[in-house]
Amino acid sequence: MRWILRYFMNVRYRGRLIPDPDGDELENEEAVRGHALANAYDLVFHNRMDALRSWFDCNFEVTDESGRTVLVMPFGEVVSET
Repeated sequence: MRWILRYFMNVRYRGRLIPDPDGDELENEEAVRGHALANAYDLVFHNRMDALRSWFDCNFEVTDESGRTVLVMPFGEVVSET
């Protein structure tokens, strides 16, 4: 039986935390980094928001269902991955 866990892709922007209220279901923590990179790439290169001046000032702070931080990833990492 496979366990599917919910991970929350919270965004930290200049000290302010923007929580992910819904989360995403992923198989394991190894899948979290790839999912975070894909989401950051989409936000950096395909979305514009007046509230955020630069996506490169953001980090994902990914937590699991218990609230434990499993990954902190600067959005700037998408540049080195592309």
